[in-house]
Amino acid sequence: MTLHESFRIARKNILANKTRSILSMLGMVIGISTVILVVSISNGMRLAVLESISSFGTNVLYLFPSFDTTTNRIGEIDLETIKRLSELPFVEGAFPQVSIGKEARAQAGQSDANAMGVYPRYFEVYRIPLAEGRVFDDREIQERALVCLLSGEMAQKLFGASAPLGKTVRFGNGRYEVIGIVSTSKRPSSLGRPSEDIYIPLPTLLRQEEKLVIANAEIWVKKDYTGDANEQVLEAASGDPSTKALFQIQDPKALQEEVRQTSRKFMLTGLALAGISLIVGGIGIMNVMLISVSERTREIGLRKAIGAAPRDILLQFLVEVSTLSGLGGGFGILLGATSAWALPKLTAGSMPTAIMPEAAAAAFVFSIVIGIVFGLFPAFKASRLSPVEALRSE
Repeated sequence: MTLHESFRIARKNILANKTRSILSMLGMVIGISTVILVVSISNGMRLAVLESISSFGTNVLYLFPSFDTTTNRIGEIDLETIKRLSELPFVEGAFPQVSIGKEARAQAGQSDANAMGVYPRYFEVYRIPLAEGRVFDDREIQERALVCLLSGEMAQKLFGASAPLGKTVRFGNGRYEVIGIVSTSKRPSSLGRPSEDIYIPLPTLLRQEEKLVIANAEIWVKKDYTGDANEQVLEAASGDPSTKALFQIQDPKALQEEVRQTSRKFMLTGLALAGISLIVGGIGIMNVMLISVSERTREIGLRKAIGAAPRDILLQFLVEVSTLSGLGGGFGILLGATSAWALPKLTAGSMPTAIMPEAAAAAFVFSIVIGIVFGLFPAFKASRLSPVEALRSE
């Protein structure tokens, strides 16, 4: 019997028992679609985070206070710490991360807002352009002046069509004069912070909001620097080489590797769960094929009586089971890819996905292999039937 003839018979038998064939493929469809969706989610989130981390380049270090075993801070990042870091010859800029979310009020409206304490150089290094007005000057920083810059979106919410420059915004415990508008509030961030709506001089914000602390700092190292920046930053942060354990540094390369490891663990967990579904699907196909062998015993006996070899019977059932599992794999890939395409739209982009063609191809091949493995026993059983006993069966 030729392979083409085996596929023709397999197609005929599958179509003759549509409901049973669909039910037998269901486990395979679920398993393969889960594989595609899990891999797509893992890959999409990994790429999104890595892109966010690499948006600054690899010359940015993140300084954090250390914690003891009871989660209490043993290091403290303050304005003096930032000053020492900024004075290092290889540092382009040191930027403390201080932000707070509260309600902002002005003459034309009010809105929830996220304010960030910054220094003037922040706008230069992060390339945040001004739409109008100006940034803080050194005098305003030293005097802790009650001034601020707004994002264009926040200015529209608070002042509508009127000009916001020179007017007052009430935020938290302070009333701030608007001195500038930035053209965008969005900037890349590897730490996943929300977009800033209001920019306030850091010393001012720390004075006005007494409970605020500097959670961490971003240290921009000059790109041409080739020394060990990590150790020098730790020593400068503590002010004493013997107490540098008060702080810890996370650099982008280590963070990228951590993201890859986490993504890999998530993917392996998802694939393990999908593997269970595939095994269940394989068992379902095996049971259906055993039923098929039982129902077609006389047909098998007749074919053997007129000269069909055991390998012909074996081939016919293996082709049939591989066709079933291949169809299940194909529909599973289609379902998984559709789900991966729809997920970012349903979650407003909060869960990115990235379909991997190689994963889809591997899943399809794997579905066929699973089908053949679980179909070997029914196929072997069919090929070993005695023609005489098969023709006697009812």
